[in-house]
Formats: sequence, structure tokens, C-alpha cells
Amino acid sequence: MIKSAVTALFLSTAMLAAPAMAQDAAASAGQPAAPAGQAAPGQAAAPALTPEQVEAQNKAIADFTAAQQAQAAGNHAEVIAKLEPALPTIREIASRDPANIQNAGFLASALTITANSQGALGKIDAIPPLYSEAAPQWTKVYQADKANAGVRNTLVAILVNLGNFSLTQQDKTAAKPHFEQALAIAKEGRATDPANADLANAEFSSLIGLNQATGEASYLEAAKPVGTELREKGIVSAANKPAVDAILGAA
Repeated sequence: MIKSAVTALFLSTAMLAAPAMAQDAAASAGQPAAPAGQAAPGQAAAPALTPEQVEAQNKAIADFTAAQQAQAAGNHAEVIAKLEPALPTIREIASRDPANIQNAGFLASALTITANSQGALGKIDAIPPLYSEAAPQWTKVYQADKANAGVRNTLVAILVNLGNFSLTQQDKTAAKPHFEQALAIAKEGRATDPANADLANAEFSSLIGLNQATGEASYLEAAKPVGTELREKGIVSAANKPAVDAILGAA
């Protein structure tokens, strides 16, 4: 079984391609879909919010927007200061209607931005619980809009990172489903976007992760042609280079 470098446990700011979607979700969270007490066509009327809920919601949306601006400026301490107190309210917003995709994206983005800033501050242990909470929310968003490359890439990267974290904890049972989901999404994406370098690297990472989690040589064999493709196209990620060199030989 190959020993490879574990992917860094936090995404770069550049990889989080979903904040624009989350900004729309945040805005919609503060706007009723129909006048108070009236349902949108085909929908049951949502329970009226209390004044306290409205105030808390508006503050969470404002804090989320401020955190995005702080993240863009590289001020990760400010991101944490704004988002950590807002997360309970954002969770409550998402819980009102678990089928609401925009609110799921709002929560997923808030959790991911918080995790990434914790990682940038060196607080690696804070990342996995946030990613674990974000992954099912991102999955909802992905299932609703599989053409959204930013959501897809963010979800796959989070899943690979969660799998790698489980491997570092010697929890191979927990690692396996993360890599399996990441592999399925990467393959699905590559079927329509075969030139996507992020997805190709994710497919390779997932196969290597599954080999490490299960010991099954078939995953390693499946990774070899993907690694060859990455090398030939010059798109091997820094995280995958040690594993590519290990199974194909140094370039």
C-alpha cells in the first residue's frame, strides 16, 4: 500500500468558488418568498418569525458578508470573530426547512469559510468538525445543481480532506466513504468536463485514498492511468505529486 503525502487539511481561499452563491442565499434568507402569512404558489406558508429571530437573522447575514470581505483581505482572525458567533443563527436558518437549497448553501459556505480561516491560523484540529458538518450541506447543493463547478470542486476537496484526516487518525473505516463519494463525484464531473484538472486530481486522490483505506490493489491499479494522464498533461497537483512519483517512478 502506497504511502503518500496527506493533502493539506484546509482549502485555499481560491478554491472556495461558492461564496457568490452563498451571498445570494444569505440575501434570500433575509427576504420572505411571499408576503407575511401568504404562501408562495404550491407551498405551505412558512411560520412567521419573531422580532428576535428577524434581528438575529439580519445580524448573521451582515456578519457573513463582513466575514467574506475579511477573508478576501486575508484577515482570518476577523473572519472567525464574525462567523463563529453567527453560526448558531445560520444553523437555525438552515434547519427551518432542510429542503431549502439556498439556506443549505448559506450554512455550508459559512462553515467552510470558518474552517479555512481556522486552518490559515494554524488551528488544524478545528477544521474536520466544520468540514464534516459542511459536507452534507454541500451535497444537497451539488445534487440540486450538478453543473455548478465551484460547488462540485469544493465538495470533492472537502471529502478528500476528510478522508485524509481520517487516515491520519488511523480510522480507515471512516475514511472509505469520504473517498468513495469524492470518487463518484469526480468521475461524474469528468464525464462532462474531461479536461478539468481539479477533477482529474480529485479522482487520483480518491483512488489513492481508497487504496490506503482498504488495502485493495485494484484502486492502486486504477490510479496509475489517471496519474499518467496528470503527468502527461502537466497538471499534477502539489499534493498528488509524491504519490504520482511513487507509483509511476520519478519523472
